[in-house]
Amino acid sequence: MTTTPPGWYDDGHGALRWWDGSHWTEHVAQPDPEPSDAPTEAEIVAAQLGFTDDLGRSESGPAGTEPAALTPAVAAPGAAAPADGSAVASVPSPAHPAATADSPVAVETQPPYAAPYAGAAPAGGAFTAATEPRKSRLWIVWVVLGVVLLGIVIAVAVLIPLLMLSASTMGSAAQSDDERSAVAAVELFDAAYQQGDCDVLAEATTEQFRAANGFDDCAAFQDQAAAFNAALDEYNVEVTDVETVQDEILVTTTETFSEIGEDAAATPGSAVYEYTVVRSGGAWLVDDVAEG
Repeated sequence: MTTTPPGWYDDGHGALRWWDGSHWTEHVAQPDPEPSDAPTEAEIVAAQLGFTDDLGRSESGPAGTEPAALTPAVAAPGAAAPADGSAVASVPSPAHPAATADSPVAVETQPPYAAPYAGAAPAGGAFTAATEPRKSRLWIVWVVLGVVLLGIVIAVAVLIPLLMLSASTMGSAAQSDDERSAVAAVELFDAAYQQGDCDVLAEATTEQFRAANGFDDCAAFQDQAAAFNAALDEYNVEVTDVETVQDEILVTTTETFSEIGEDAAATPGSAVYEYTVVRSGGAWLVDDVAEG
């Protein structure tokens, strides 16, 4: 009779018990859950020995008995088959220890793991999608940075010339209180001409300037101012440079206008003037005007 080797076997109550080769011991372990319906190692051994039913599962008799009606029967080694073809005594399988007083039930081996069946497909689907490396979207950050840098370059290219021009204009404009007062005197002189106002003219010019230009007589100035306004329209004065030279301040202007002809047609024109402004009586006044 074949002796079942020591190992963990199903004790018939849903647990694994240690078989020491001759007796059941008190050591019990819970079997691992079956991951699939794949045949167990015990079932494979039973199939090889012929202890299977039509479903390919191992057969065992009632508790405390040997397996019954095995198909096909397997003869013990060295035994001859009966002449009438009847079944012969089966050899106990290592997966089925013989029923004894210490082993009241026949058990079948619990495999350490279920071997995958042939042709099993590899893992895929959601698992593959979850473990597949994600595509980097770092290029989006580089595109945004590139656009921002391009915008900065364009802004610098446009703003630097404007800032240089502004700095140049500021350098040529009035920088001190005296220079701003000199510019105000020039603007007031222009207002006196456009309004034909003798009092404004006196506030903007020196007495020497009025005497040299025949403006001692207010009526003479008003006549000249009227002729000036009749011949020129849309008169505009733009200060382009201010320079202090010793006790004088030179104010340069570009004056634009529309010259009205005999047929009332307007012709654009411009002229550059340099005003000499001096301090007189505690104020800065226009002392001379020369066309540049």
